[in-house]
Amino acid sequence: MKLKREFADFYKEIRIDSETHALKEKREILEDDIKSKLPGILVDHNISISKTDIRMIDQGSYKYNTTIKDDIVDRDVAVMIPLDTSTNSDPRIIKGYLRDAINISPRTVAIKEPCVRASYYENGKEWLHIDLPLYATDGSCVYLARGKEFSNSYSWEDADPDGLNDYLCGQINGNDQLRRIICFIKKWRNEQYSGSTNDHEVPPSIGLTLLACDCFSAQSTIEGDDDLLSLQKTMKGILDKFTYTADSSGNLIKTITKYLPVTPYTDVFKKMKESSSYITTFYNRLSKAVDNLTNAVNVESAHDAGEYVQKVLGDSFTVPA
Repeated sequence: MKLKREFADFYKEIRIDSETHALKEKREILEDDIKSKLPGILVDHNISISKTDIRMIDQGSYKYNTTIKDDIVDRDVAVMIPLDTSTNSDPRIIKGYLRDAINISPRTVAIKEPCVRASYYENGKEWLHIDLPLYATDGSCVYLARGKEFSNSYSWEDADPDGLNDYLCGQINGNDQLRRIICFIKKWRNEQYSGSTNDHEVPPSIGLTLLACDCFSAQSTIEGDDDLLSLQKTMKGILDKFTYTADSSGNLIKTITKYLPVTPYTDVFKKMKESSSYITTFYNRLSKAVDNLTNAVNVESAHDAGEYVQKVLGDSFTVPA
């Protein structure tokens, strides 16, 4: 089995197994600020909630234990409050109250379309941001506050953050090879899109995670898990999910769709597909990765296989002598 040790070492190198002390401290202080300050701000605007009404839940890669090292640490923590959304029909205003509760130095706080973001800088460079999607529980329904601060497009969107957590934890927990494959695919994305600055240009992490769960191909021999073959087959499975569609000019282009498995069942690639060039680039880069991994599987030499894998996962993947 080729590159067993190299993949094991690489996984140890790229993975974040648990929160660093600095991140844990920042998150706990942030949560404390929200719970101690937000109720007072809401009461000033005739919305009555207590500290114990605020529920905060982990979302994203820290919840699923698929976090990898990156230049900027990205953390998702949902903020859930009881709220009458018919009386408080403008989610931008409520997000503004959340922003006011945490807009304290040294944080830089901004209202993004799906969340409120608290960013942290060191020597003028961002090293961490904590995204706080704001949810309203209204009776038996849960709604996500969508909309930028001054955007004309805003809504309370049906949501099920607990259901999504349950779905993905059910897929990933107890499946160590799948967890590793998700981390490798995210590392591939980071390598391919390291210079990207445009919104929605990069395939979203949730999209890649859901596709990896759908297309996962478990591979092992008597020597143990074969992560090279599993990664090749899983990424080939994702590539095969692309279909042809006509763009606005009638040209046939490759596209991909993946709906959330829970409410609101939206296509996680919808924003990315607003530019056909983003989707075409995604397809071409994924296709190239699959070609390199296929070559790695097929060559005899572990050294040559390692060189092909390095083209996919980056220079930190060790090529055997």
